[in-house]
Amino acid sequence: MNGHLLASLDIGTGKVICAVAELSPEQEFCVTAVGQEELGGALRRGMVVSVKKVAAAIESAIEEAELVLPWSVEDVFLSVSGEHVRGFAGTGTVSVGSSDEQGASEITREDVAKAEEAARAVGLPAGCRVLETIRRDYAVDGFERLREPPMGLNAEQLSARIYTVISDKVATQNLEQCVRQADRFVSGVYPSALASGMAVLSEDEMEMGVVAVDVGAGTTDVAVFKDGTLAHLGVVSLGGDLITSDLQSLRVSLQEAEKLKTKWAVASDSMVDAKKSMKVPRLGGRGTFTVSHAVVSQIVIQRVEEIFEAVSREISKSGLDSTELPGGMVVTGGSSRLPGLVEAAGEVTGLPVELGKPTGFETATELVSSPEYSTAVGLLLLGLRKVGESERWTRERFFSEVKSKIAEILKKLR
Repeated sequence: MNGHLLASLDIGTGKVICAVAELSPEQEFCVTAVGQEELGGALRRGMVVSVKKVAAAIESAIEEAELVLPWSVEDVFLSVSGEHVRGFAGTGTVSVGSSDEQGASEITREDVAKAEEAARAVGLPAGCRVLETIRRDYAVDGFERLREPPMGLNAEQLSARIYTVISDKVATQNLEQCVRQADRFVSGVYPSALASGMAVLSEDEMEMGVVAVDVGAGTTDVAVFKDGTLAHLGVVSLGGDLITSDLQSLRVSLQEAEKLKTKWAVASDSMVDAKKSMKVPRLGGRGTFTVSHAVVSQIVIQRVEEIFEAVSREISKSGLDSTELPGGMVVTGGSSRLPGLVEAAGEVTGLPVELGKPTGFETATELVSSPEYSTAVGLLLLGLRKVGESERWTRERFFSEVKSKIAEILKKLR
């Protein structure tokens, strides 16, 4: 990786977005370049159907971003979405100390590692790839929700809660193959839902309990946060493209259906204008016909309600109810800007809902402050975290080796 750059690739159903940030010596970043390219059906609901077309789109998006950069983009952090991306919660409990010890014993690093390993031993499906292993919290003798490993405490039992996010191994490998065919390297792969949440949510919201929902073209990503960590992740195979497809039932072209969706329709009954109508070209260009605002919007409303009913079911899988999610819901993604969608989401889910945009960073281009860039920006934040952890691990390893060498020398001197 170029030491001055972090780059991300959000490969969605509709298009590829590349975002590039320049790092300061203090490990702070400024988003300085973006690029994007339409995919034209080369990806369906997170699954690659044409490596050649996706690779070409990746190359075009990166080249557009590179136009304003003093360096070239060599490697990227990559997002993955689709129904095959999901999470599993696991809890592992171990006895503290050796089996022949009676009563409470001091918790060691080894005890923590055993509890975490037991928590990871959930029945993951065959052919999966682990994307993230998130340490949620710990418990000692019934005292729960300890954020840090409780080493040094005395206890009889130690429990660890781990949340594991997986994807289909082959589907993920196909995405990586597209990047390699575009002559770039993959520095890391992250679930889109987690990346979007990182971009639009504050630490306070994650602490209190909040849901991030990224409504994309082909899928809708759902991430539930509680107590500062990811509590549940899921993907709904419904998105903005289905709304466009529904509107084609009026016998209009794909282009006209997209215009009706983005320029004219609304997603909430309260915003429908019963007196409004407009003429649109018939499919095939044979004249025009008149369509009412109520008819067009009702088509949109029905599909949006279906999307958020599915989102509600996904939230319920977290085991958290609305009282445990005071932060409500933050919707983002390219399809989130549909007028009335925020209102409709609130009506269906019963949660307070706001539109989310990437925040909390410097930028040289205002484009990345739009909802459709949430995943790309979130990938940069996750990439920055990985870089920081890698450097910290290198320092710790260095000092550990130095300490060992000194111990060996002192031992020889004795």
